[in-house]
Amino acid sequence: MRSVLTIAIPLHGGRRWLDTVVENVAKAPSNSTVVISDASGLDDAPEYLERRFAGDDRVTVVRRTRRLGWIEHSNLLLAEATTEYFCWMPQDDLVSPEDYFDLLVAAMEQNPDRVLAFPSVLRRVRQGRLRDREVTMPFRRPPFELGRRTPEAEALDLLRRWNIGLGCWRGVFRRSVARPIPETRDSADLAWAFSMALAGHFIEVPEARYLKRLHRGSALTQMRWEGKEHAKRIYVAEIRARMDGAPERQAAVMQSVEGHLARHRHVRAIGRARAAAAYVIAGRRPIFE
Repeated sequence: MRSVLTIAIPLHGGRRWLDTVVENVAKAPSNSTVVISDASGLDDAPEYLERRFAGDDRVTVVRRTRRLGWIEHSNLLLAEATTEYFCWMPQDDLVSPEDYFDLLVAAMEQNPDRVLAFPSVLRRVRQGRLRDREVTMPFRRPPFELGRRTPEAEALDLLRRWNIGLGCWRGVFRRSVARPIPETRDSADLAWAFSMALAGHFIEVPEARYLKRLHRGSALTQMRWEGKEHAKRIYVAEIRARMDGAPERQAAVMQSVEGHLARHRHVRAIGRARAAAAYVIAGRRPIFE
């Protein structure tokens, strides 16, 4: 059977998340290719997964000869893929229901004008302080109906009014449209998702559910502000690549992006204060697993 979807799972010290990887791979469609790739050499996770999926024609386990950062590793997996559709599946997150990947691929097949289908994203939080309890709750959905305006108008609105990188980087997308993830420690997934939104419209698939897990070694906790000028260079490169031959429109889009970058830095700066305030008022706080 011809594969239409590549599910790329980059490992980095994946021993802790073996059960999660196995559970997610069990949901991979029969017409998909699963590439589990280790570029850390930190543990025996690749050997275990080779044994676990021996005889499963969908699954390939690769051990890289050199260590790679998460962006370089993810981009290598994208460059090696040959299927029409592609998605990254981090080692530490969970998806549901059983037909999760089928739901996202079906949305793309039924909407050939869309470039990316994304799930609803959930997180586990602690609610209360004296009587602490665990709650699973969704992140906010897009603030408007998608596909009604030009891609650049929607891309800017999603950047300003929503966390476009959260669910969209984890979506299923048309591989031919994708560009590599930018090399930056400052919200690379956000810049990548914005670039994809400039290329075409997205579609939300609420029935596909993605549980985002937080832990001390996750890429999210390693993000760092690298300065406004650095961020501007990243976005200028993506805007020029997506809007080649339209310098006036490029300038207008970049002007709006610069306003976002100033606000983005402010939000990042007060993030820790928000977490402390949530604890004081017994509010919801993310669970680090």
